[in-house]
Amino acid sequence: MKMSLLLATGLVLLAPAVANADSIVYIDQGNVWSAAPDGSHKVQLTTGGQWHSPTQADNGTIAAVQGTGPIQVMAGDGKPLHTITTPPAKSGDGGTFAPNPVQLSFSPDGTKIAYAYLAYSCPVASSCGSIQRSVFYTDAGVTTATPHSVYGNQHSVSNPEWVTNSRTLVFGGYGRQVAIDELDAGDYNSVPWMVPNGDMGDGELTRDGRKLAVTSDYGDNLKLTFFAVTGTVGGAYPEFACEMTKPDPKFHDPSWAPDNAGIAFGSSKGIEVSRFTQFGPGVCAAPNDSVLTPTGTEPDWGPANPPAAAYKVPSVPQTPPPVTNPAPQPAPKASISLTKTTRKALRKGLAVKVTVPGAGKVKLVAAYKGKTVATGTARAKQAGTITVKLGKVRKNVKSLTLKLTFNNEASASRAVRVR
Repeated sequence: MKMSLLLATGLVLLAPAVANADSIVYIDQGNVWSAAPDGSHKVQLTTGGQWHSPTQADNGTIAAVQGTGPIQVMAGDGKPLHTITTPPAKSGDGGTFAPNPVQLSFSPDGTKIAYAYLAYSCPVASSCGSIQRSVFYTDAGVTTATPHSVYGNQHSVSNPEWVTNSRTLVFGGYGRQVAIDELDAGDYNSVPWMVPNGDMGDGELTRDGRKLAVTSDYGDNLKLTFFAVTGTVGGAYPEFACEMTKPDPKFHDPSWAPDNAGIAFGSSKGIEVSRFTQFGPGVCAAPNDSVLTPTGTEPDWGPANPPAAAYKVPSVPQTPPPVTNPAPQPAPKASISLTKTTRKALRKGLAVKVTVPGAGKVKLVAAYKGKTVATGTARAKQAGTITVKLGKVRKNVKSLTLKLTFNNEASASRAVRVR
């Protein structure tokens, strides 16, 4: 792991890594896998593709979602245990989320699951053009998600990660980039912790609360940054430790090892795994990085062993469960999250984050006063967020209108302020 290293006091020397009875669950080729962190043993747990958002509790129980849901809870070997159907919910601008859970996170004790809704929303009498997001919680042993009135609706934040069994980190926009949410019935009452002059969108704390990894900035400038937490979690602003030397637009889902020294994260190389040998304010060393899989995404590191083999459905015919037919929901649309940019970014070729509901072709057109000034295309392999790179815009423009087409159908339009 190549990081910028700065000498400082308060350095923590970490013990050499030893073999741990732990595992990383992740997505590879559209299915859920479990692997030993060193890659010596890998097991494919699901089939059918379109799986996402894998997470595991300390006892090895896994939750993930196929397509738009519901949440599937399974044993550590992939054996289905039960599903959790999540309800529609109100978004922060008065619209309604379709019940498509993403970004799952199992509490360490396995009793609760945090999840997020992401959607482009444009209700009557609202200003359109933004991604709406909220974080919710459900008890893990149910088949219908715990009502939102029990644990609240945390508007305008996403990517929940547990700090304890009753406390999470959530990540939002300006003024709430990194926030703490204590589980209660309150809506939108997470408390800001880190409010930098820039974006922070995804991260996780170590179990001992001493190290924090976050993604910062966006697009081609996306970084993976590490902080030393020298005070209480949610208290004093953490101190910068180091960051990856080179930005990578595919940095995502940093996940710490149970021993607080190892970390797995998604990047343009796939899933990378490393262990720190030094960590403190202004300095880190992680010399023994490796790639778990070049095609994997969404890692989640937990203390349970990977299974010896995947669960196989018994050959004896089983009585199928009753089939329920939930009311059809509106098909999710592709959407744009960008609201402002700079002329400097336009001259380089603007990188725009786009959320899509599935695999397909994405086309983005930038117009100024009705005339096209740049275009860009990309292809999504699955539902989630991708980056579309626009052509360079050298014309001095004060605003842009971004028009998004997904699979040859108009999906979204967004006004972007240029400064």
